[in-house]
Amino acid sequence: MATLSKEAAQEQILALRAKLNKWADAYYAQDAPVVEDAVYDQNYQQLLNLEAEFPDLVTPDSITQRVGGEIKSDLSKVEHPVPMLSMGDVFSKAELEEFDQRIQKLVGHSVSYNVELKIDGLSLSLEYTDGKLVRASTRGNGRIGEDVTKNVQFISDIPKTLPEKLTTEVRGECYMGKEAFLKLNEERDEKGEQVFANPRNAAAGSLRQLDPQVTKKRNLSTFIYTWVNPPEDITSQHQAIQKMKDLGFHTNETGKKLANMAEVMDFIDEYTEKRDSLTYGIDGIVLKVDDLSLQQKLGNTVKVPRWEIAYKFPPEEQETVVHEIVWTVGRTGVVTPTAVMDPVELAGTTVARAVLHNPDLLKQKDVRIGDTVKLHKAGDIIPEISQVVLKKRPKDSQVYQIPTTCPSCGQKLVHLQGEVALRCINPACPAQVEEGIIHFASRPAMNIMGLGPKIVKQLIAKDLVHDIADLYHLTSDDLAQLDHFGDKSINNLLTAIDQSRQNSVELLLYGLGIDHVGAKAAQLIAKRFKNLSKIMVASVQELTAIDTIGETIAESLTTYFANPAAEKLVQELVDCHLNMEYLGNDVPAADIEDNFFKGKTVVLTGKLAHYSRSEFTTKLQALGAKVTSSVSKKTDYVIHGTDAGSKLTKAQKLGVALLTEEEAVAKIK
Repeated sequence: MATLSKEAAQEQILALRAKLNKWADAYYAQDAPVVEDAVYDQNYQQLLNLEAEFPDLVTPDSITQRVGGEIKSDLSKVEHPVPMLSMGDVFSKAELEEFDQRIQKLVGHSVSYNVELKIDGLSLSLEYTDGKLVRASTRGNGRIGEDVTKNVQFISDIPKTLPEKLTTEVRGECYMGKEAFLKLNEERDEKGEQVFANPRNAAAGSLRQLDPQVTKKRNLSTFIYTWVNPPEDITSQHQAIQKMKDLGFHTNETGKKLANMAEVMDFIDEYTEKRDSLTYGIDGIVLKVDDLSLQQKLGNTVKVPRWEIAYKFPPEEQETVVHEIVWTVGRTGVVTPTAVMDPVELAGTTVARAVLHNPDLLKQKDVRIGDTVKLHKAGDIIPEISQVVLKKRPKDSQVYQIPTTCPSCGQKLVHLQGEVALRCINPACPAQVEEGIIHFASRPAMNIMGLGPKIVKQLIAKDLVHDIADLYHLTSDDLAQLDHFGDKSINNLLTAIDQSRQNSVELLLYGLGIDHVGAKAAQLIAKRFKNLSKIMVASVQELTAIDTIGETIAESLTTYFANPAAEKLVQELVDCHLNMEYLGNDVPAADIEDNFFKGKTVVLTGKLAHYSRSEFTTKLQALGAKVTSSVSKKTDYVIHGTDAGSKLTKAQKLGVALLTEEEAVAKIK
């Protein structure tokens, strides 16, 4: 095998870091993972190997040199007196044996381990002064975490006062039990809100709330397992856990001190079998040198303690047979393949379908009808085909043919430049209509209050709308056909639809749901071309001349408007008297007359009665105000309507000046 050149290694290292940073941001900062743990771990290990081979390419900003992720929330920040380090991972029993041999070599003799379940949750620090809980914080990046003291007041198993007047710090895991997780996702799904991917992210999203009342409703729990500064008479990890239990902390009683690796392996086998029956999620087993003085002697690397290691469970796999591959169309026209298989039991649930994501992945795995495949749950959650069992492939097997036409509307499918996704670009495609209307009515787009997913479903089911233009032809008699829709609801929705006609054209452009054209891109494009008719005939070159607009956005936009169906839709919207002009104010700030809001930073929150949010934003910007989405110490005013939530709470906490909607409107007029 040829040795990798330093230049090639540098290129691979930079690519891996960029990918891992993106995944870590989704996992740690957004509580919304985009890949399963096994994929992350595999890429992370590849980066570690490259950096070990080329140590002069290791830089302080590498993800291997830091703990956790970047802190992006609005919670107050906390500096940890003792860093909250991460933990090293191994993925096989052989690697676990190597860890034990390394420990023995370092200390000169065999050691006992305290073995604990690896809880799938969020790291938490609890600090006490004279026995009183004074601060709680997340791990964050290991040095700086987030202050969640108010939130943990609503976690029932955290003692607020200890039976002894200790000044101390303990650490553990905040988690959400399986039952609480399922209940929360059912409630969110019923409300049309995005569900959490797994219990860990549900716990993180629930603990890291600006409004503690949200945390209160989420039924969180903890397991405490680390004592940062234990009393001198505590000399071992198993003693520390017992004493923490005596003080009222919730500890996991499955942990135990084991004398050798044979006992450790038996423990792993036991809980590999039991994990699905537990009321909380685990993703491995943790070994800790039991002797605390040995822990001190072994110390830490820049990122992980040398005296502990996490063995992560391999994903459970089953063989099954693929009988069909079905294709579904999403809001943006992405056509996604899903394998339909014989049902199998995986991680306690019956699985019969696995998404294959895109044609390239389908070709790469070479999945065919009749194939026997190995199926596992990525991250113990998402069903995924890992590989085809080629020795069981039927002799008459045929390569699966990727469709060329949309399964919903029959129009030709396309690949946009630089994408692996297969798309239907027909805006009238029935499969896209429902999600498209929901997006069109959403707050960042046309902001049609009251037109949520459930109402859209009813409108389509009753054959009242077929595209977004049909919304502007709805009548009181039409809406009266909807379930539980009285006169007030009818009038409110018709008013909201009518008001949306006056929105500035960037909201319409974003509301069309053109792939890659986000709210910011739509605003930049609208500001440059001023009206939709000019945007529709703009070339790729003209679009990419706008700062930050790249070829992907430009290609997507021109492809969309080149479709006759898109032209027809826009004409229908024109006939419905929607505004097609950019209403933003381009007057230089120096030329704006002095007024109450000029030069001020403003945040809007709550339900507004006088204007839509987009209209109010436009008016404030025309007065020279900077309208932002988050509250900070730099915010001058928070303008609040009814049902204002966490932003109002934060403004009150920071002492930011408040204006009711009526007070703000009076200052505009």
